[in-house]
Amino acid sequence: MLSAQSLDRNTAAATTALFKLARSPKGMLTLSDEQIAQAIRPAGLYNMKTRNIRKFCEQLLTDYDGVVPETRDELIKLHGIGRKCADLVAHFAFGAPHIAVDTHIRRVCQRSGLAVGKVEARVAASLDERAPDWAKPEAHFWLLNFGKRICKSRTPECARCPIAHLCNYPQKKG
Repeated sequence: MLSAQSLDRNTAAATTALFKLARSPKGMLTLSDEQIAQAIRPAGLYNMKTRNIRKFCEQLLTDYDGVVPETRDELIKLHGIGRKCADLVAHFAFGAPHIAVDTHIRRVCQRSGLAVGKVEARVAASLDERAPDWAKPEAHFWLLNFGKRICKSRTPECARCPIAHLCNYPQKKG
């Protein structure tokens, strides 16, 4: 929830500050909006994220007795949780074979032809269908790091890309 529109280092700072104040949904609900907003300020969009955190915690306690659901479909029902977040939780907390797709992974998949789709949800569905089961546990990290280090948004490093010969990206020859 905190990572939306935020750099990794800012998300980490916000998460650390927030979890110093409270570590459970009940604990979060004892905090004022101002306390939450101040803690998560480094992640940006802190007023909206504060509202999302509060509504998420209320819904988790009311509808799920404080227990995080295990499936993507149930996770998406929670306030402020989209497909990427649901896939991350289902994969890393419960071992579901999902590859969470963010902007970096979407870009790598679109450029390389690894998966099809213009939006993250469609790329994720395509990866679910196409990726072999053996690759799914680590694919999120592989693709994310590849997108951040080599297949960058503005300055892709096609000359040092190990899969340039397989890539569909037109600028790779430039």
